[in-house]
Amino acid sequence: MSTIETARKSTNAIPVNIDKAIESYDVESDVILNEHFKTIASHLWQQIENYGADINEYGGIVSKHLQRTSSIGAEFIKTLGFSERAAQNFYEANLLQDLGKTHPNYNPEIWQTPHRPTTAEREEKRAHTRLGVELVSQALIKSPETLKTHPHIHVIQSLQRHHHERIDGTGYEGFAGDDLGVIIKVICIIDAYDGDMIHRPHQPAERTPEEALQRLKNGPKYQGAFDEAILEQFIDFTLS
Repeated sequence: MSTIETARKSTNAIPVNIDKAIESYDVESDVILNEHFKTIASHLWQQIENYGADINEYGGIVSKHLQRTSSIGAEFIKTLGFSERAAQNFYEANLLQDLGKTHPNYNPEIWQTPHRPTTAEREEKRAHTRLGVELVSQALIKSPETLKTHPHIHVIQSLQRHHHERIDGTGYEGFAGDDLGVIIKVICIIDAYDGDMIHRPHQPAERTPEEALQRLKNGPKYQGAFDEAILEQFIDFTLS
């Protein structure tokens, strides 16, 4: 079975709008998370850092990308009215956003192609959003139900599954508009922003922050992709 087919077998009901869930607990003091998830999360993070070892340096690239998007997102959502607690919850959850890229059936070399991705390669890349959900679920198989149903797990898996949505509904899972909620709208912007500054083999040079922001606002690729009001707030936040 191909990686894509495996990913599509995931039928978990992953919530899209996590705006309330992310405010409903405290990742630093939560007893269930400290007792049952901290070690699991550490192992999953190590899995990300070791991604593509002996093949390329993509594990380091991905882990730094996740650290940056988590930090930027945590600070930015506070300017939108979310609490300090929600910001910390976001930071910890988003660190596992790209976990699906470490799936054993996933080809780490796909991120180092010397050309623009073909249609088939683009579809292969897309599988990481669902595979991340699968890997978290597998990691929790022996965990108590109180952890499996914990809002932090919902937040993690929603960020994994939905960080490539678009306002116009043409994203990976096809959700659109206000169905996404603020947090998912935010991570879609920030993931695209930081991702656009990661140098790819087929690109002549790295993009500057200003160039990346300009692409988000006016680039053909992103027309209809983002909540315009939140994007403007993010641009102001980034340039301030």
